[in-house]
Amino acid sequence: MLLPEIQQLVRQGYAVTIPVRGNSMLPFLADGRDAVVLCAYEASSLRVGALALVRAGDGRIVLHRIVRQDGQRLWLQGDGNVHQTEEASAADVLAVAVSVVRKGRTYPVSGRAWRIYSWCWLHLGCWRRYVLAVYRRLAL
Repeated sequence: MLLPEIQQLVRQGYAVTIPVRGNSMLPFLADGRDAVVLCAYEASSLRVGALALVRAGDGRIVLHRIVRQDGQRLWLQGDGNVHQTEEASAADVLAVAVSVVRKGRTYPVSGRAWRIYSWCWLHLGCWRRYVLAVYRRLAL
């Protein structure tokens, strides 16, 4: 990933589209199928449910959903991860996703459908593992 260039463009106020790599955000974002549009963020956009591009504590760059927030501390989790979370601070956030591009069609993350899906996914709790198992079997 061309992270320095992406960071510079985002800081300059540009929207940057990057392809999704990896499957940690399944079932909503898939490797090779989807892309995300990233923009600069304001503190108010860092809330539970938001998709954030973050430099995690171990140095990896991840695009995951904020699942918990306590002041400037954030806990993130990929939608396809049942247990693993990353902890970061608001200062570690590089950008936030403002829309998702799937098969040439753009879906704003502030749109009603995306918010409903996100809310449901966040509140599935222990049932997420079963939904993911079914999704992965059907997707193969």
